[in-house]
Amino acid sequence: MAWPRVARHAAIAAIALAAVPANLALGVSWQVAVPAGVAVLIFGELISLRSQSETSPAPSKPDPKPAGAGPLTRRELEIAGLVAKDMTNKEIGRQLFISERTVDNHVQHIYNKIGVDSRLALALWMRERGLLTESARLR
Repeated sequence: MAWPRVARHAAIAAIALAAVPANLALGVSWQVAVPAGVAVLIFGELISLRSQSETSPAPSKPDPKPAGAGPLTRRELEIAGLVAKDMTNKEIGRQLFISERTVDNHVQHIYNKIGVDSRLALALWMRERGLLTESARLR
């Protein structure tokens, strides 16, 4: 269980504070009991920091775009490949689990980015750059 930071620090401090009177009750001199409490506090915080760094997810690197993809994102490249395979926006939406309107927005962004105005021109642009096989591999 991941404790919130404040609760973890409070728990470590409480244990460190309890260590001092516990050691005194055992007959340890205060000159040893106080440094022992401080040591508990320091080591508790160090372990806390270590466990935080181990549980932090490593930053993920995005998959590189295929060569020749130009300004298109991976999703746009995927949609452009399906458009080039002569699929309708409705069919693409069904396959990618997105709405037909979302597909239409992607297609319009693709047109604007690469400077074409038809599905045929988009398919030719994809073929000229060798991206038709790349887009199939993205799925």
